[in-house]
Amino acid sequence: MPQHGLIFRVLVASPSDCVHERKVIPEVISEWNAVHSYSNAVVLESVLWETHSRPDLGERPQGLINKQLVVNCDLLIGAFWTRLGTPTGEAVSGTAEEIEQFRAAGKPVLLYFSSEPVVPDSLDPEQYAALTSYRKSLDDQGLYFKYESLAEFRALLQRHIAGHMIDLIKVTGGNLVDAKPQSAEDAQITALRDFLRDYDSFVRRAATEWVAERDSDPHSSDDAKYLLSRIADEVVHFKSMITQDSIGMSTKLSECLIRLKSLQRHQMYLDGGISWREFWDEGNDILAEIKTVSEILAAEIKKDD
Repeated sequence: MPQHGLIFRVLVASPSDCVHERKVIPEVISEWNAVHSYSNAVVLESVLWETHSRPDLGERPQGLINKQLVVNCDLLIGAFWTRLGTPTGEAVSGTAEEIEQFRAAGKPVLLYFSSEPVVPDSLDPEQYAALTSYRKSLDDQGLYFKYESLAEFRALLQRHIAGHMIDLIKVTGGNLVDAKPQSAEDAQITALRDFLRDYDSFVRRAATEWVAERDSDPHSSDDAKYLLSRIADEVVHFKSMITQDSIGMSTKLSECLIRLKSLQRHQMYLDGGISWREFWDEGNDILAEIKTVSEILAAEIKKDD
């Protein structure tokens, strides 16, 4: 059934060495859409110069990118590793110029710097020095985050996008334009109901995918472990949304996350299928445990009704 909604365009900004980050950012955005787009009538669109820009002449390249992409985006996610990028004639790099355009327009900027190890021979000393200088220039101008792995970057991004979208939806109205003012208690119950609706959707989807993989007569656990990693990412996302927790949801999700990570490292042995059955049994138990968070939350909402 067709649905009216808002589209927020997210500019992915980075120098050429952040290849993996440019894949992770759209993936996290897609994950947000999968959980929240229907219930909030909001869609996030990843905007990258390599997919959204078009040929044109008559102006410097960065100026054309600014005109075609930057001015039409609502949120910028920027990542740096070892390079600052190529000077544009008006800024120290294209990425830096995009960031400054957003700041001048008062639009939100999520900025990240990687501390991942690098092969010394691949390092450009001038680029790294320029990047270090640029990062230091931002120290007293706002907040940015550092990360040591793509997994940490993904987790940070999931939490930060969730927080920023709450603010953006409030500012623009979203599907709450006609909502009447609520008391603090009513607002809390509404937030719990919204959380439960989105969480239940995640639980049903995860259980359906897990059962389909388990019952497909798989010859290895590779696809199942990939599924577990996606479920773990979703658990991190929901855990990051919990700011007040008097009923133990955050603790329960932390326990599930530890078990998910452990199961992803599960080893199979030639033991007559014992380790194979243990793998699937543990997965079944974890999915059941994840579901209990819904039950805890539903009971809390019912108590306050």
